[in-house]
Amino acid sequence: MTVTATRPKRRTRNSLNKESIVQAAMQILNEDGIDGLSMRRIAEKLDCSVASPYSHFKSQQDIIKILISQGEAQLTETLREAKLHGHSAYEKLTRIARTYYEFSGNNQELHKVMFNTVHGHMHRKAFPKLPTSYRVFLETIREGCRSGEFIITEEEYPSLARTMYSWMYGIIVLDMTGMLKKRGMGDPLDEGFLFFRKILLGEDE
Repeated sequence: MTVTATRPKRRTRNSLNKESIVQAAMQILNEDGIDGLSMRRIAEKLDCSVASPYSHFKSQQDIIKILISQGEAQLTETLREAKLHGHSAYEKLTRIARTYYEFSGNNQELHKVMFNTVHGHMHRKAFPKLPTSYRVFLETIREGCRSGEFIITEEEYPSLARTMYSWMYGIIVLDMTGMLKKRGMGDPLDEGFLFFRKILLGEDE
C-alpha cells in the first residue's frame, strides 16, 4: 500500500503573536539584511499566509520600529553593564566606547537599521528624544565633569558627548565599509582614546 505524505498544515493567524513575528523578522534581518526583510519573507519563515502578519502589524515599518526599539534597549543595557566595570569616569568611557564598537560588529545588520539614514525617521518615531545609548555617554561625561576628574566645564560636556558619540559612529561606519582595513590600522579606537584623554584629563598618556 502506498502511503502519501501529507504536508503539515500551515499556521493560522490565530496561532501567531507579535513576539513570534518580531523574532522571525530579527532572524531574517541577521541572515539577509534589511533588503531581505518583507512581510512575505516573514510569512515564509513562520509557515503562514502573507496576510497573517498583517493581523498584528499594519505594515513592515511597524515591525522595523520594534526592531529598532529592541536594538536600542539591548545596546543601552550592554553599555550600562560595561560602565559598571570602570573605576574612573575616563575608564568607564573607554569601556562604553569599546563595548559599543563590539556591539556594532556583532549586530551589523541591526545596527545599520538603527542608525542609517534610510530608516532614521523610524528611529525618531521609536525615540522622540535622545537615544538612550547616547545618554550613557552623556551621563558618564557629566559625572566626570562634576566630580572634578575631567578638566572641561559643565557647559562643555554636552558638545563633547556629541563629539564622542559621533566619533564612535564614524569609526563603526569606516569599519563596516572596510576602510579601516585598507589603512592597515591596528586598534581603531586607540588613537581616539588618546585624543579624548588629552581633552578630558589634560594628559598626553
